[in-house]
Amino acid sequence: MSDKIIFDFVFTGEKIESRGYKKAVKSFQNKFPKYKEVLIKWVKNGHEHSKVQKLPMGRKKKLGG
Repeated sequence: MSDKIIFDFVFTGEKIESRGYKKAVKSFQNKFPKYKEVLIKWVKNGHEHSKVQKLPMGRKKKLGG
């Protein structure tokens, strides 16, 4: 059984399968660099979670800020 989770980015309809929240968000922000925040929904252990994430996420030095 795979330990990957499907993260649903609501505003765009994009679904990303990843092992973790941070990796999924970083993958999303590489595909859609113009977004400033995004609503993310995912199911983990039978419970539905959702979060509004401000973008870009990561180190300001690496992101050129």
